[in-house]
Amino acid sequence: MGRFSFLFLLLILLVPIPGRALNFSDTFQVHGFASQGYINSTSNNFLAHSRSGSIKMSDVGVNANWQPLDSLRFGAQAYYRNLGDYNENSVVLDWGGVSYQPFDIIGIRAGKVKMPLGLYNEVRDSQFLLPMVFLPQSIYDESRRDSNLAYIGAGLFGNIDCGRFGDIDYHLFSGETDFPDESQLQQNNVSSAIAAIDRNNAVPASKKNSLIPDSYESLDRESDDLYGGALVYNSPIGLRLGATLIHSKASIYLNDSSEAAGNTLTHKRFVFSAEFSTEQWLIVSEYGETDRTTTMFGSTTLDGPSQSWYVMACYSPFENWTFSVLYDEFYRMKHDKHSDDRPQSEPYTGWRKDMGFGIRYDINPWCNVKLDYHYIDGTAMQLSVINEDPKRYWSYFAARLSVVF
Repeated sequence: MGRFSFLFLLLILLVPIPGRALNFSDTFQVHGFASQGYINSTSNNFLAHSRSGSIKMSDVGVNANWQPLDSLRFGAQAYYRNLGDYNENSVVLDWGGVSYQPFDIIGIRAGKVKMPLGLYNEVRDSQFLLPMVFLPQSIYDESRRDSNLAYIGAGLFGNIDCGRFGDIDYHLFSGETDFPDESQLQQNNVSSAIAAIDRNNAVPASKKNSLIPDSYESLDRESDDLYGGALVYNSPIGLRLGATLIHSKASIYLNDSSEAAGNTLTHKRFVFSAEFSTEQWLIVSEYGETDRTTTMFGSTTLDGPSQSWYVMACYSPFENWTFSVLYDEFYRMKHDKHSDDRPQSEPYTGWRKDMGFGIRYDINPWCNVKLDYHYIDGTAMQLSVINEDPKRYWSYFAARLSVVF
């Protein structure tokens, strides 16, 4: 953990924060949050080099909102994350922009806007609110947080009143994906490109792929297309139902070339969601598929839909305690769950089955601590940059202290 992060977290923990926003005026507010975690895993690394334990799991966010008119709002959030060897000691604009909503039924947002994906993507950086240390990874992959959190563009949103039947939130958008240079996904892309170049240089000249350069200098990933939308039905009995549909295309460029070395076309990505909550219970399940085609150096490396689903139950028998249990599954290829089309790979590289247990204790209204244990079968979703030889069965323990103001 960087010195800046440690001192900032220490300051927040020692100062008696009343758990509410800083109100500079009726129209201007500042909110913030911070968390510090610890992760220790067996057999495989998860997000960080965690097999020997790691405290490189901290984040700090400060957001400001100015509302000069009832229908007009400006807002932005600065965000710092130290996760493993990536996003270390860097502050980024997590989201920011303007929203104008003259009527409840319709409004417009523009800028870097939180992306609607499932029920929880737009609140995934609010660690304080989550029942477990991480959201279910099959839908909310933490290694891809940087590119999934927000889009750069504009969208229509609103709330449709359905009377005694509840209401419906909607969000339609178009823009592009933000691909930060410092992220686990970017580092994994660089590692894969260098490995492909090395393999190509090792074969005789007559068998070389002419589309692969002789050396590596740089890699840029650019968004070519992104649009989608989401609906969430809110019932008066604690039931929420959601649906998300997204289309996107992104390309990879090597060594400042104007020709793309590869691209990923996501024909459609959808998520169906259901949540039921009472005073003591939260039961939620989401199902998703991502139908995509990936090409690199003239060859198709991935073609078909993945499959994701989970079910989670959270029980709060006492005011300050929440106990959670999670079962989470991901298949790299929906129609090839045992990797039969990839005989060079072990079958378990095609799936990830996660059984998780969590405890959350709310110390006070602005501070809580969470403890998780997960036992996992399979290595799908693992990035080779931190796991060159992943093992089938593995587990991890994670703890996180979170504060808000």
